[in-house]
Amino acid sequence: MDRRKFISLAAFAGLGVVSPRVFGGDPNRDVLTGKRKEPLFATYDGTFYVMINALGGWDPTSLCDPKGYKTPDDPEALNRSYATADILSAGNINYAPLGNAVDEGGYDGYYQTWFEKHYQRLMVLNGVDTATNGHDSGIRHCMCGRLAEGFPSFGALAAASAGKELPMSYLSFGGYDETMGLVARTRSGNTNALARIAYPDRQDPNNEESVFHSQAAADRIALAQSERREYLESIENLPRTRHMIGMLYAARTGSNELKKLQEYLPDMLSNNGNERQAQVALAAYKAGICASVNMSIGGFDTHGNHDQSQIPRLVQLLQMIDFLWQEAENQGVADKMTVLVGSDFGRTPRYNDGNGKDHWSVTSMMLMGKGIPGNKVIGASDDGHNPKKINPSTLAVDDNGIRLEPRHVHKSLRRLAGIDDNEYGRQFPLAIPDDEDIRLFG
Repeated sequence: MDRRKFISLAAFAGLGVVSPRVFGGDPNRDVLTGKRKEPLFATYDGTFYVMINALGGWDPTSLCDPKGYKTPDDPEALNRSYATADILSAGNINYAPLGNAVDEGGYDGYYQTWFEKHYQRLMVLNGVDTATNGHDSGIRHCMCGRLAEGFPSFGALAAASAGKELPMSYLSFGGYDETMGLVARTRSGNTNALARIAYPDRQDPNNEESVFHSQAAADRIALAQSERREYLESIENLPRTRHMIGMLYAARTGSNELKKLQEYLPDMLSNNGNERQAQVALAAYKAGICASVNMSIGGFDTHGNHDQSQIPRLVQLLQMIDFLWQEAENQGVADKMTVLVGSDFGRTPRYNDGNGKDHWSVTSMMLMGKGIPGNKVIGASDDGHNPKKINPSTLAVDDNGIRLEPRHVHKSLRRLAGIDDNEYGRQFPLAIPDDEDIRLFG
């Protein structure tokens, strides 16, 4: 593979490189001295932060803030898919009695299967006011805690704090993933491209013998590149330029670490794109080269035929989350994972003339995993899906309290991750008065 082809593949996979990887030889040893080099980074084994973006604006009344109909012909029904009397609960969490649609027009109860399985690790936040019905501002507010532009996502903050030098510190499959320059963002779902970058000296990345060069030629290339680096560093005095020279070789180490990703990927990747996101993300974390990930699933902007479109998509979202936890357990890292699930906003309480629902600022958020108290609901909405206020201290519904907003959620999330008052947290502060500082996780 030539230099131009390699850089093209790297760009396709979302990996920024400034130099081709050294072909052949042991990348962990200096070619000139033969001494083992110190690694550019330590592998990461801290908390893995997963941000799941449900793009388009989901309908919490069809999921974790259920509002059914009183009678089947009720013109004021907030949801036509089920009766209020049929709402189910798992532990302290109420949910809509829905699931996969079946031919008879009913549902086979997947929601019940999912909530019964996960309620003990699940926290539901209802009546969350996003203060917007715009897609871009809504998902930004949900995933960074600020409505205005110019703030990094929580995933970027977490990755920068955990180890921004990791080859794939912040992995993104879409959604709000702004970094504000704090950390390199890796956008890739193409595992074939990643394999080619990990093994650019092979014609077939899966065949270790299909190399472009003999070992002798590879050693000479490695020696020439190492000598070139030594020379450039010897004649350059500007710190910034010397740093960039070092960056030339960071790509080499990063490519070597991508081999670890290949080791932890399943032999057979799922044909389901949502499941592949989880497989790649967890393999990267298991390899010690990733600290946070943005996962995404779209299709929630249901302005027409709401029930027929929204509910199957919500089922796919729940299946995606379930697969994520199954894969985390398979990889032995389920106890190290914290998950936030959110959307742009909610859907209007009433249906429009096309049996759809439009944009509504009131929504819900779900959190799961390490540091999250499970089997818990905070916040609520009334019968018209308007937010109820909560007491900042007791977290109980209180008419004299405050509206729960994404910024309150992110304040608690930052505190949980230990980044609320570090250099990045101070650089991008969340403006929350002391009397609104809600401690959602205790």
